[in-house]
Amino acid sequence: MPFDPSKKVVFEVVLIVQNIHCFLSAAYMLAGDLLFFVFLSHITTQFSLLAVRIQKMFYVPIDGQLPESYPLGYYNKENSLNNPNQDTANNRCKVEEEELKNIVIRHKALIRLSNDVENMYSFSLLVNFLNSSIIICFCLFCCAFVEKWNEFNYKIFFITAISQIWILCWYGQHLVDTVSLFYISLG
Repeated sequence: MPFDPSKKVVFEVVLIVQNIHCFLSAAYMLAGDLLFFVFLSHITTQFSLLAVRIQKMFYVPIDGQLPESYPLGYYNKENSLNNPNQDTANNRCKVEEEELKNIVIRHKALIRLSNDVENMYSFSLLVNFLNSSIIICFCLFCCAFVEKWNEFNYKIFFITAISQIWILCWYGQHLVDTVSLFYISLG
């Protein structure tokens, strides 16, 4: 150690400073991860809402073949824009064209927001994954070979490190799945 642990004041000061820095590091890491989760939750929700808007645009008559309890039947029942008995065909085409323009504009904005989040977080996520990989390897090595008396603490730390990596990957995969469902609703 760089100091004499038998001296009272030095050891307590170092211990307090270490604990404060560990707490601050965890708080900043949590804040960055939570901001990432909020961004991805917002983007995936907006893509889901955009998919619902697309599904509402197309009229499918409910004539016994499509039960009203199915999602597309439910959307068509609620959507008064697509009721062919209510509006003329020309006016309905204008409304649908305007709705398509709004959907395209919103889609472009969501793609731009996704690119901004990717540009903002790509390097920090790379560092996070590399750092977590090294820490997980070190943790498992210490658990298996070095310190048998502290094995439980290493296992708890391992679970939390894997949980952090898993939740980051889950949010990324959720974004990919939501965008895929959006494109399926277009087809």
